[in-house]
Amino acid sequence: MIKLVTNFKDLKIGLIIAQKKIEAASKEGMRRAVLEFMDDTLHKPPMVPRRSGSLAASESVFVDGKLVSTSAGESHSGGTGSTPLMVFPKVSEELEGALIVNKPYAASVHEGVSRWGTSYKFRWPGSGKKWVQAKLTRYGEKYFNLIARKIKAL
Repeated sequence: MIKLVTNFKDLKIGLIIAQKKIEAASKEGMRRAVLEFMDDTLHKPPMVPRRSGSLAASESVFVDGKLVSTSAGESHSGGTGSTPLMVFPKVSEELEGALIVNKPYAASVHEGVSRWGTSYKFRWPGSGKKWVQAKLTRYGEKYFNLIARKIKAL
């Protein structure tokens, strides 16, 4: 007679531990991805336009509603100054990463059209419209891989 005894309690505990490790690695990977994303919007063409630098100094990145970093250290002179957002609520149960450009005119400049319907003239070398969207299109896979590599390293 062969007797087989299985302890499912240990399996359940192991699965819970594994899930917590994956969640922590995912958050750390997302943290790295949003930091890279913000840096890319600031320093890779098309970059955030910089007439006074206030727009560049108003970016914030969040992971699951927690502030990760801001661009307040970007050089700026005149304008309305550095105004990064310091609080941003988590809006779903899924892992969230967010980049916020906290100026009332940010969307207009991003689209390249003023509130009067005229096109913006981007004078700063390398700057241009769609500086946020272009990074997601161009580097989205890089950001995803930053998250995946963190999980894979477990």
